[in-house]
Formats: sequence, C-alpha cells, structure tokens
Amino acid sequence: MKKIFFWLALFGGILALIGSCAKKDESTTTTTTLSAPTGLTATGGTSQVVLDWTAVSGATSYTVYWGTATGVSSSSTAITSVSTDNYTHSGLDSAKTYYYKVAAVDSAGTGSLSSEANATTSMTTTTPSGSITMGSYTVSGVYKSGCYTSNLSALIAANQFPADVQSYGFAFVVTGNDNFTTETHSYTDTGCTTSSWVNKLVRDNVTVGTASGSNYPVTYNDAGIRWTVNTTAAETYLEALYSSSNIDMTVGTEKVIASSTKTFYYNLLTPSATTIYLASESSEQTPSTAGTLVLTKE
Repeated sequence: MKKIFFWLALFGGILALIGSCAKKDESTTTTTTLSAPTGLTATGGTSQVVLDWTAVSGATSYTVYWGTATGVSSSSTAITSVSTDNYTHSGLDSAKTYYYKVAAVDSAGTGSLSSEANATTSMTTTTPSGSITMGSYTVSGVYKSGCYTSNLSALIAANQFPADVQSYGFAFVVTGNDNFTTETHSYTDTGCTTSSWVNKLVRDNVTVGTASGSNYPVTYNDAGIRWTVNTTAAETYLEALYSSSNIDMTVGTEKVIASSTKTFYYNLLTPSATTIYLASESSEQTPSTAGTLVLTKE
C-alpha cells in the first residue's frame, strides 16, 4: 500500500506541475513588431526635403531616421513623434543629399525600418514665389543646371571665381509674378555641395512679349545684386575685386548691393513644362538666339 500511495502522490505532483506550466504558457503575452512602412519617397526643395510614405495599420506615430550618407539605421539621427504619414525636414543645407528611413511606433515599441530614400536639396536658398505666364506655360519655382567643373583654372585666373572653387552651377528662381533671380553658385568640392560664393542677380518689372516660335522676348529692370561668401577665400576674393567700392563682406551673411542705375534689360526665354533656357541679357536689344544652357525645374 505504501508503494501505491507513493506512486499516486508522484502522479498527482506531475499533473499539478503540468497544469502550472500550462497556466504560465496561457498567460504569456506575444508582442508583434509593426511592419516597415512602404512607399517612402523623398523630394528635395529649398533648404528642405519632403518625405511621404504609406501609413501602417496600428501605428500611433512614426520615427524618421536620417543622415548625409547612405546606410541609415536605427542608430542614425532620429526625429520622433511624427504623427502623420508624411514629414517636411527643413532647415537643411543647400545642394546637399540627405538619406532617410522610417519606422512605425505603437505601445509595443518601434517597428521595422523602411527601405531607404534620398533627395538633394535645392542649389539655391532663395525662396520661390508667384509665377510668370509665358504663352501656355506658367513659369514658377526653381530651375537649376547641372554641376560643372570645366574650365575652372581659366575662370579663376580671369577673376570669375575665388581660388578655392572646384565646381559651379546656375539657378533661375521665380520670386514673384514679375520678378526673378538668376544665380551663380560656386563650391569648394567637385560635387556642388559645399558653398564658396553665391552671386544672385535680382530682376523685377518683368514684361513678356509676343513669342517667336518657342522663344519669348522679355524686358526687366536691374534690382541689384545679393552676394553671400561662405569661405574666407571667397571673402578675400570679393573684397579685393571691389576694393575701390570698399565692399565689406562677412562670411555666411548675405550682402545686398542696390542698383544705382536701374538698368533696363532685354532677354530671350525659352520655357517648357520642365525646363527653361535663358539667353545672355542685353541692355541694348533683344538677343537674336536662345540660350543653350538647360535649367531643369525642381
């Protein structure tokens, strides 16, 4: 009998143990990680990148991870508590490429990261506004050239650029319904990312004439120049170039040089849905041929 009671007690203990384990298993909560957002896009603009992605079901917010080189991860710089499925990352450097990934967040934590997207900010820091009508085209926003490195030694020797310049590009920015800027940007690297000097020609009172084919004659006034030097080499260069005018530049600060003559200019513009060409402006007559440098709308 003692053996029977022993085995009954052992069997009962085993059943109790199994029951206890079963209860523990039943009480265990399984957490699921939110899936990665899909469809992430990045669009560069003036000092900003606009991000958009497909919303994740169950997400209470999103975290945006970013950097200035590919390979963004969860240890990259993070922008947290983004409440919508889009975000505008502002206050960025001009002509610079930024890389992004996004993750959804809920009470369980941060989910998987999306695929990476990137965009390059505008070459210019000028904020576009308004539009100019040319026939069936509405010219607005920012149009920019490619990044160039050709003939730099000759251009520097001719005092067209500071000595530290290694690349350059051009921009056309519509700043109102009858004004724009034409800009030359020079850089200290070969990829048009680190600014040396910015030269902006400000034009206003734009009047559009009757087109000849695809070319529209325009007239406008010289409304001055805006210069920004971003290196000491550019500062020294510009102050020496205009020493007779006692120009005093400060690195990082835009200087406005007002026009004293309000010169009347002629030009010839060739717009399309995505590009614009500018001829060389003249104070005497409308140019006879269109420009050859293509500026593409951002």
